[in-house]
Amino acid sequence: MRRALPLIALLVLACPAAASASATQESLFQDDNHLEFAPPARVAKTLDELKALGVDRVRVTVFWRSVAPSPGARTMPSGFDAGNPDAYQQAKWERYDTLAQMAGARGIGVLWDIAGPAPNWATGTPSRRDLDATWYPDPADFGAFVRAVGTRYSGSFLRPADRPKTTHVPAKGTPGLPGYVPAHDLTTKAGDPLPRVSAWEIWNEPNQGGWLTPQWTKHGRSQVPTSPRTYRALADQMYAALGATGHGADTILLGATAPKGLNVKGVSHAMKPQVFIRDLYCVDRHNQVFRGRAAILRGCPTSDPLHQLPAQHPVLFHATGFSHHPYELTFAPDHRPPDRDYITIANLKNLSTTLRLAYLRYGQAFPHGGVPLYLTEFGYQTNPPDQLGVSPGRQAVYLDEAEYMAFRNPAVQMLSQFLLVDDGAPVGLTFQSGLRYHDGRAKPALAAYRLPIWLPDRSARRGSLIRVWGLVRPAANGSAVTAAVQFRSNHAKRYRTIARFPTTAPRNYLYHRVRLPGTGSIRLRWNGLVSRAVSVRAR
Repeated sequence: MRRALPLIALLVLACPAAASASATQESLFQDDNHLEFAPPARVAKTLDELKALGVDRVRVTVFWRSVAPSPGARTMPSGFDAGNPDAYQQAKWERYDTLAQMAGARGIGVLWDIAGPAPNWATGTPSRRDLDATWYPDPADFGAFVRAVGTRYSGSFLRPADRPKTTHVPAKGTPGLPGYVPAHDLTTKAGDPLPRVSAWEIWNEPNQGGWLTPQWTKHGRSQVPTSPRTYRALADQMYAALGATGHGADTILLGATAPKGLNVKGVSHAMKPQVFIRDLYCVDRHNQVFRGRAAILRGCPTSDPLHQLPAQHPVLFHATGFSHHPYELTFAPDHRPPDRDYITIANLKNLSTTLRLAYLRYGQAFPHGGVPLYLTEFGYQTNPPDQLGVSPGRQAVYLDEAEYMAFRNPAVQMLSQFLLVDDGAPVGLTFQSGLRYHDGRAKPALAAYRLPIWLPDRSARRGSLIRVWGLVRPAANGSAVTAAVQFRSNHAKRYRTIARFPTTAPRNYLYHRVRLPGTGSIRLRWNGLVSRAVSVRAR
C-alpha cells in the first residue's frame, strides 16, 4: 500500500504559487421570488434588468418536492417512473421551462441547483414531524429525479404540446374518378425543444438542518457527523444521472455549503463547513483518513481507502469545482471569522487548503490555481429593514470590496448576488439583501453592483501612483471597452477625467495605476454610468 504523506509535506505541496487574478469569473444572480415564483411578465422584467446590469447567469433552485407527485404521501405513487420527465405533471415544470426559455433568449445562462426538500415517500421517518422532508433523502430516488431534470433540459427535449402529431386522413371519393384522395397521414411540424442547461449544483447547504437531516447522530457518548455521508451518496447519484443524460461535460458543482455552524451538536444543528468538508472526504482534522470504527460510522472505505474513496465516489474529485456561500452579513468582507472552521469571503484560502490537502491525500490532480471555487450565494442585508443588517451605504462598499477580493483569488470562478429585491417577509425570517427595497426603490448598492470600484490604498503621497480596480459589468463580454477614472477635489464642484483605461476581456475588469492628484474623491465613468465615489487622501 502506498505510504501516506505526513501533513507537513502535504501543506508544502498545497501552497500555491504567487496568486494571479481571476479575470474570467462569472457574475451570478439569484432571486427566486422574482425568477421562479413570479408570473411570466415579472420574470421577463427581472431578466431584462439583470441583463442591463451585466449578469452572466442566474441560479435557480429546482425543488424536488415541488415537482414530485403526492409529496406528502409516505409511499411513491404506483407505477410512477421518476426518471421520466413525462411522468410528472407538466404544469409543475412550467416555471422552470419559462425561465430557461426567457433567460436563453436574453443570452443569460442558467444554473440549476437541484435540492430538497424531498417528497415524504423519498425520506426516512424521523421522530420530529418538522424533519419529514429532509430526513435521510433516498439517493436512488434523488438520482431518478435528476435524470428527469437532465433529460428535460438536454437541449433536445420536446414537451408533449411541441411534439409532432400524426393524424390519419381517410380516403375521399371513389377510386379512379376525378377528385379521389387516397387515405394518408398528416404530421404536424415539431415545435422548438426546451433550451439546454449546462450548469448544475448538487443540493443546497447540506451542512444546514433546514436542508438536510440528521446533521449529527449519537453513537454512544459521541455525536458523529451524518450529513456528509448522506450528501456523499446524493452527490454520487446526481453525478451519475447527469452523465447518463448527456451532461457529463457540463459545469457540475459539489458542496453549496453554508459559511458557519453551531458548537452544539444535534440532528438539526448546523455543522461548521470545515467539519462537513473533511468528513465528506473521509479525513480528520489532521488530514488522515478515517479507519476502523470511525470510517464505518461515516460510510467511508474501511479497506485501502486511498484508492477506494476516489474509485467509489468520483464526484468528489471530478466535479467541476466546489461551491460555497461565504456570507459574512454584518462584518466587512476582510473580517476574518473567529472560528477556524467557519469559511467566509475573508478566509477562502482555508477552504482551498482543505480541498487541496484532501486531493493530495488521495493522490488526485487539481488545477494549478487550486480546486475551482464557485461562490453561488453572497450578499449583505441592510438596516433598514433588518436591524441585523448594515447601512445601505455600507452594503454598497462591502459588495465592491468582496468583488475585488474574489477577483484577486485565482481559484474563484463565479460570484453571486442574492437578492435583487428585499424579500419583504417578516424581518428576521428571510433575507433583506436586495439591491432594491421591497417597494422597488434602489439602494446605493444597485449602482455599485453595476459599476464596482475598489481602491486597495486610499491614502498616498500626492503625485504617487495608486491602484484603481473596477468592473464594467454591463459591457458585453469580450468587448474590451474603455472606462474613465475621474477625480474631484474636496473644493471642486465637478469631476474631471484623470485617466482612461481599456478593460480586460472577457469580463471587462480594469486594474491600473493612476497618479493621485490630491485629497478628494475618485470614481469610474462609462457610457453615462458612474460608480460610487471613493474618498482618497493625499499626504
